[in-house]
Amino acid sequence: MEKSWYIFPLTLCAALFLFAGVSRISNLVLSASASNTSDVTTNPVLLFHGLMDNYKTMEYMARKIERDFPRTYTHSIKLYPDDLSLVSLAVQSENLIKYIEKLNLKGPITFIGHSQGALVGRHALQNWDNHNITRFISLAGPHMGVSKVPPIKGRMGGYENFLNDTIAAICYNAAGQEFSLCNLWNDPTKQSSYKKNNKFLSSSLCQTQRKKCKGQARNLKKIKKMVLIGGPQDGTVYPFESTLFGYYNSKWGIVPRRNQTFYKDLGLKNLEKGNRIVECIKVGVEHVQFAFNDDVYNDCVKPHIG
Repeated sequence: MEKSWYIFPLTLCAALFLFAGVSRISNLVLSASASNTSDVTTNPVLLFHGLMDNYKTMEYMARKIERDFPRTYTHSIKLYPDDLSLVSLAVQSENLIKYIEKLNLKGPITFIGHSQGALVGRHALQNWDNHNITRFISLAGPHMGVSKVPPIKGRMGGYENFLNDTIAAICYNAAGQEFSLCNLWNDPTKQSSYKKNNKFLSSSLCQTQRKKCKGQARNLKKIKKMVLIGGPQDGTVYPFESTLFGYYNSKWGIVPRRNQTFYKDLGLKNLEKGNRIVECIKVGVEHVQFAFNDDVYNDCVKPHIG
């Protein structure tokens, strides 16, 4: 969720025409990427990249983990690189489960996701009855979605509302929801349209499709630690509190995680009661940097590995 945000509307419009068939090759990507690692049993750590990125983005952190924890196996997930990251998040989540199963890892898994990769990872483990992910580390993951186009060079003039309304019009329909960019769009002033059309995000938060909620909560509560990492200078995820399960209300005021309607139903209250949710807020770190910043790694990630 990095490079393309500054040309969000143009990228999205182009995607609707140029990548209309991209989800059809998802299984080819899956079959070509995962390899069986049944002999690996020691503290596996999986890392998943964000939008318009690829597995190489996570290699820096993977090498640091291997250095600090020599008996730990790391694997940067090779699904949906670069333009293929525009595939709908529901499809990505489904194939992420298949990919991890094919790895055949036998130890309790730590999952680290950056940006969109964190959201896909959470959705996957919520809908995976037999997962063995015990630690979930989210690097600037937009768990509540995003609501604004980041300002270009800090300024948008009078175009911000127009752009945001245009994106909502594109995203809140069946065609738009075939693309990951639209799966992230959560306009706090258009909640009826959001819940009607953005089934991926709203159902992952128990806001719609309530029949799935009990199972999602049960699977989420299997993890022993959820680490939520974000910061006010993110510059891409608006509001940055989305990385902590907070979000805007209809008047653009922040509603924290504990006051969200899904807090109990999704299982977050249970995790928090057991001290299994950790927040790590880093000031001065921009969105892309969360995958590379040494302070983020040392203060937020390293204490929860091994």
